[in-house]
Amino acid sequence: MKIIPKNMPVFIFVGIAIAVVVYLAFSLIPLFKEIPEHAFWESSESQNGILGAKIGGFLTKLKNVLKSGESIPDSDPSPIPSYSPSSNSSPNSDPGPDPGPDPDPSPPPTEPVVSINTYITSGPEEGEIIEETNRITFEFRARVSPEETEGNIIFETKIEGFDENWETISYNQRIVDFPPGPKEYTFLVKAKINDIVDSTPTQRTFKINTSPYFEKIQISNVQSQNSYDHSLIRLDVYHVNEEINITGWRVEGQKGGFSIPQGIEKYNHLFYSQLPGNDLPLKDIFVDYGHTIYLSSALNPLGRYKNFRLNKCIGYLAHDYDFAIDFYNNCPRPDEDDILSFDPCCQQYVLNRSRCEIPDYWENSDIARDSECVSYIIDYFSYIGCYENYSRDEDFLNDEWHIYMNGNFVSTGIDILYLRDQNGLFVDKYRYGSPCCD
Repeated sequence: MKIIPKNMPVFIFVGIAIAVVVYLAFSLIPLFKEIPEHAFWESSESQNGILGAKIGGFLTKLKNVLKSGESIPDSDPSPIPSYSPSSNSSPNSDPGPDPGPDPDPSPPPTEPVVSINTYITSGPEEGEIIEETNRITFEFRARVSPEETEGNIIFETKIEGFDENWETISYNQRIVDFPPGPKEYTFLVKAKINDIVDSTPTQRTFKINTSPYFEKIQISNVQSQNSYDHSLIRLDVYHVNEEINITGWRVEGQKGGFSIPQGIEKYNHLFYSQLPGNDLPLKDIFVDYGHTIYLSSALNPLGRYKNFRLNKCIGYLAHDYDFAIDFYNNCPRPDEDDILSFDPCCQQYVLNRSRCEIPDYWENSDIARDSECVSYIIDYFSYIGCYENYSRDEDFLNDEWHIYMNGNFVSTGIDILYLRDQNGLFVDKYRYGSPCCD
């Protein structure tokens, strides 16, 4: 009779348990093969804690062992995921289904690059020489890209040789009155919208070639020749505070022209009447503010080259010469203090004379017999006597010059007269006339 050990039932129970576990393990191999690899890790991650990570890791290794037939290691060497208290999820929270890997983030929208360009649409061309005006109008515009860019366009302009600084304007035009005289300028303009500025201003270089006396002396009237009158050109002096030498200036039109000669400022008839034209001590003609110059196509009644400036005694010469250019008789009247000692009849006769009148005293017997009265009349009532008495007065000279061209170039139809200085630079122009058919 065999004796059974006391602990034999324990061994039998353990053996049976091992056999059951082995049987179940081999029975589950096909099922483990069908489970995706990431399912264990999802189970681990869904627990979001130490225990879930351990179970997931163990199940994964168990699957691998069952597939390969290797033994199960005693411990898991993989690192245990840490839990951060700052995490939004607790170890037992359920984050829901996994959305899968995040797609690549889209780049932030970029602002469009704004550019602005400036263009001159009207004004002097590059290198242009402007001869007949010093008032210049510049027009310009800007083109913005993209076109839908919002903002107000403003312009900055500068004229080299004229402006010291850039000038900002909100409209697309600038009108400039340049100083008279020939000079080269460069006009620059750049557009701006918001903080975007055209970095390459557009520009034009040009030259103003007018006279330094541009529009300071103007042709104010032109009278064509007719059956009764000679042609007459009138020049007036404006906007000057200096004397201007006009000798050598030229007036010209379609039918010809005339150069302003020298003249005689104080005409001494006693002296100049004795000299031929070639020997006259002539001088350049200087004019000032308010002066007027008359140019007549007639012959000079005093003789060739004897162009003169009016004075307050010149009216006496009208008795002996036929002047084509009219003027006022403004001869001085006798001073009563000079005739206090004269006979009352002489006093009355003298004071009743008109300005610039040369008395016919011999027709009055009472005056003709008064030698003292006759002597006074001869010395006083004549150009020579008046010149001697008043030529040193400050107001002796008038503001008019009378110049006789001895020829006609003024048209009876439509024409333009140009006035140019000694250097041929433009001073003024005058359009006159109307269509006329004889």
